[in-house]
Amino acid sequence: MSELNLKFRFSQHQAAAEALEQWFLWLHNAQDSGKGGQAERATLRRAQGPDELVLSPGLRSLIHRRGIPHCTAHDADTLVAVAMVAGALAHSKRHHGKFSFVAQLATPAEKGGKAPMSEARFTRLQKSRDHDEFYRNLVRAIALVKGKVNIVSLADSILHWCQEHRYGVNRQPIKRLAVCWAQDYYAALPAN
Repeated sequence: MSELNLKFRFSQHQAAAEALEQWFLWLHNAQDSGKGGQAERATLRRAQGPDELVLSPGLRSLIHRRGIPHCTAHDADTLVAVAMVAGALAHSKRHHGKFSFVAQLATPAEKGGKAPMSEARFTRLQKSRDHDEFYRNLVRAIALVKGKVNIVSLADSILHWCQEHRYGVNRQPIKRLAVCWAQDYYAALPAN
């Protein structure tokens, strides 16, 4: 399979998206009666940031999962991005693929309710200055939607953020993460 890099998107590769979902199910013991990835999930959840995530056995199990593109340890930026994907998915509780991750942050749990993530917190997430801050804000965002996230959209968002953090934003505004996220967030945000 091809090599995973920061331009990779799970949503554009069905086999990789399915492998990510299978790893998620394994991590959360949803596939069989065994313990699955319970120990790996616990280690990923305890990690305080990307530095600790890259040392986790849970990351190794994701990287070596059949169907996940090869990720070389030679590329530290890609390794950190995939580590943040693994950590974020460990904090997620259920795959909910109806809306994008960011749209879920703006979609109220019940009709007439408030968005799980306020505009101020959404702005803080978007303006994260480094990997540690972005990861902390991401984990908080996942908690706000009670762990029910679109894991493919979440993984793609993390890779996109890491790509922009490393290489700068795209010259075309429509391809920038902030613009993509704003479109999804404000389209789902209730009018009140």
